[in-house]
Amino acid sequence: MANALSDKERALMDSYWRAANYLSVGQIYLYDNPLLKEPLTKNHIKPRLLGHWGTTPGLNFLYVHLNRLIKKHDLDMIYVAGPDTVGLAWSRTPTSRAPTARSIPTFHATKRA
Repeated sequence: MANALSDKERALMDSYWRAANYLSVGQIYLYDNPLLKEPLTKNHIKPRLLGHWGTTPGLNFLYVHLNRLIKKHDLDMIYVAGPDTVGLAWSRTPTSRAPTARSIPTFHATKRA
């Protein structure tokens, strides 16, 4: 494949994705000690979680690929996921609803002059 990623690109993207997921877990679950410089205790963990781990890896996956495209094509780009939980909006379970215009991710990109 002419457009396939090099091993270096793939490794860098994987590192970016894993780091973003690690930071996301820290933001969702932890009050303090995100770098685990001391043993994790109950006091470090939030009693009530604000966030949703289920959608985070997928959104971070999008971010890593969009970042690659922005850099490769020198784009000015904005990505808006919307106010709803993206995973719930895309789900077709009986307890959720179909995607709406405000919950479907939006992309806008222009090539820099």
